[in-house]
Amino acid sequence: MLLTYKTLLSQKSQLNSNTHLYHFDLLEPKEIVFKAGQYLMLKVPSDKGPVSRLYSIASSAAEKNSFELIIQIIPGGLASNYLSNLKVKDEIIFQGPAGMFGLKENDRPKIFLTTGTGIAPVKSMLESYQLPVSSYSLFWGLKTYKDIYLFDELKEFNLKICLSREQNLNMILENDKKYFELGHVDSYCPLLTTADYYLCGGRQIVESLRQFLIAKNIPKENIFFEKF
Repeated sequence: MLLTYKTLLSQKSQLNSNTHLYHFDLLEPKEIVFKAGQYLMLKVPSDKGPVSRLYSIASSAAEKNSFELIIQIIPGGLASNYLSNLKVKDEIIFQGPAGMFGLKENDRPKIFLTTGTGIAPVKSMLESYQLPVSSYSLFWGLKTYKDIYLFDELKEFNLKICLSREQNLNMILENDKKYFELGHVDSYCPLLTTADYYLCGGRQIVESLRQFLIAKNIPKENIFFEKF
């Protein structure tokens, strides 16, 4: 059964040209319990009544009194217009949590393949479970260096950022180049039939990655995904 949460927007920050981080404090009820990887439904006002939009929780499940969302703003979108106009201290209604995308608690190596804001639920998983760095790899696909955000925070998670539209890595500090590759995530991820794969991002990209892994003999039952 979904719960309804009355929240207060306590922080709103721009991460890149079209992506924002929203921090919501719980008003009623005062706490939220969710599994890392789940999402909440934002109730967006419209002329025809509230419309639901789904957003994965980006913060740790250990945080009970608040949560964070990483949201890409799409010009002209109903929810994007609503979110863009929100101001700190505005009250917002969510429902949830919901969704089956989550970490399987086993000893298998874990490989995360994400693109864009697909990093959100994976960030929540890694912050919630605090896995040994040797037990997983995180590959994050972005188009350009300017698209990167939360780098200092995410590089603690055995991170490799794959930039698909850059020609070189000259703009990156020498000490940070070990976190970067040129190209797409499927060019660099290890292919292990003994590993679990977690895919998250745009619908077409996730399906393409899933088919790629299956073609490389990764068992279907080892592939878990969330499509936006």
